[in-house]
Amino acid sequence: MITKSIGDILAGRRLFSISKDTSIREAARVMLENGVGAVAVIDEGRLAGILTERDIVFRGVAKHLSMDDGTAGDIMTPDPLTVDSADAVSDAPAAKLGDRFRHLPVIESDKVVGIISFRDIPAEYVMMFERFREMSAAH
Repeated sequence: MITKSIGDILAGRRLFSISKDTSIREAARVMLENGVGAVAVIDEGRLAGILTERDIVFRGVAKHLSMDDGTAGDIMTPDPLTVDSADAVSDAPAAKLGDRFRHLPVIESDKVVGIISFRDIPAEYVMMFERFREMSAAH
């Protein structure tokens, strides 16, 4: 098994982003048209948050927010946990993905360059992490 970096997984992928003022409906349209489950929310050139499908459903639809008047800024996860593009793929599940997060913004030189999903992590890394967690819990 060759250890890859997060950046290797994201190579060639486009970052989809929106502003905090983007309507919930428009944010959902961006996700639909690009086949992604999350977008970066950018404010003044910096990562302000992440907006996921779950945010739209649980913080928007379930709370009866207007899809046209409500904004990404109203329902996004602000100041999200991030991973660096140089981080090893083997570290991502242990550090951040899986239990609490399904999507994480990827940073390179203080700039968001992509979003990694739990589904992007190769199965062998996930299996190694689960085995490590089981062994740790047994001790």
